[in-house]
Amino acid sequence: MLLVTGATGFVGNNLTASLLKKGHRVRVLCRRKEDAGKFSSKAEVAFGDITKPETLKNAFKGVDTVFHLAGLVSYSKPRDELFRINAKGTENLLAHCENVDRFIFSSSVSVYGEIRGKADENYPLSPRTHYGESKAEAERLILDSGVKSVILRIAPIYGRGSPSWKKNLGLLERGFPIPNTKNTTHVVHISDVIQAFEGALKRGKGVYNIAGGTPVPFTDFAETIVRQLGKRPRRMPMFAVSLLARLTGMKTYLDVLIMNRHYVIDKARKELGYRPKADFELEIKRMVEWYKEA
Repeated sequence: MLLVTGATGFVGNNLTASLLKKGHRVRVLCRRKEDAGKFSSKAEVAFGDITKPETLKNAFKGVDTVFHLAGLVSYSKPRDELFRINAKGTENLLAHCENVDRFIFSSSVSVYGEIRGKADENYPLSPRTHYGESKAEAERLILDSGVKSVILRIAPIYGRGSPSWKKNLGLLERGFPIPNTKNTTHVVHISDVIQAFEGALKRGKGVYNIAGGTPVPFTDFAETIVRQLGKRPRRMPMFAVSLLARLTGMKTYLDVLIMNRHYVIDKARKELGYRPKADFELEIKRMVEWYKEA
């Protein structure tokens, strides 16, 4: 039996659907009864909350593998709240894993902070946000627990249905300027993320970077999206965009969005059989089409 936390989220929903399609027995952890109807009838539903350990016992009956995707993604929420959910919530799950063979965790490249050069899994952790700090602490708890685990440090995810990209596309459509930066960005399509999770079901141990095949210049990335939106790209000097972001309360969000990124995925290729396959330009087009239809 596979247990998926965070199954109502963008990644969790896609993962649950794929696992069920491949014939796995899946149980989803659900906080609210009104969310139970979102899942296929093939999935078992267990009600519980990762921040309330007393609610978790029944969810673990007969479970041999946990996919832990539940968490709070925010660059503005208080540090205490992020740690309560992302770190302490992970610790609460681990306390119920005495009979679990594999704990697969959805971490984030936010644990690295900004990249100088390229980052493999041994790159120093220097998160720039409380979110990144909370993910780094969750990783530490997992590695110290003794539970056999696979930790996937996932690059920013794009694809049809992404709530975070719905926000980004809205900003670009409304004419938010593109900063003139030499930074590269390294993203990953949702289909490749699901491939990585499924690879980790039977293979691997420890920490892995999960990203697309190659990084791209951030300005090229943003301008591709703007053109797909039917708009004319508008570049501005970095200092001007940064000032605008500060005035609109978006400085931290902008800093994270344009952060220099280049992640080495050789270990995931070798040990998980990970092979990013998404066609970048095609999937950007499909995501923009979805945004326009939404």
